[in-house]
Amino acid sequence: MYTDPYSINNKPIILKQWSPDFDFGSEFLSEIPLWVTFPKLPLNCWGMGSLSRIASAIGVPLFADECTTKQTRISYARMLIEVNVTKEIPQQIAVMDPSGETFTQQVVLEWRP
Repeated sequence: MYTDPYSINNKPIILKQWSPDFDFGSEFLSEIPLWVTFPKLPLNCWGMGSLSRIASAIGVPLFADECTTKQTRISYARMLIEVNVTKEIPQQIAVMDPSGETFTQQVVLEWRP
């Protein structure tokens, strides 16, 4: 069964286990999962290894959506990536495809914190 992380209007809902010493005032999340799309990503970059390396330029790849893994929608690849929101998130990245060619890939966040 396919499940997404919890979200409302593509904004992540972060759930943490409660502890007696939890303090809302001092709690600050610097890394959150964000859905990121890679429009017009060449099909030779759609393998899980390639997608993982591309996503790693932005943060920690968590997983790809079902349409990306099954390649049922090829206009863009979509991945959930844990991103450090205290750092600038790139709008484009340099990617080397499996044949060794380098190209610039656009990065689109579905929601920008």
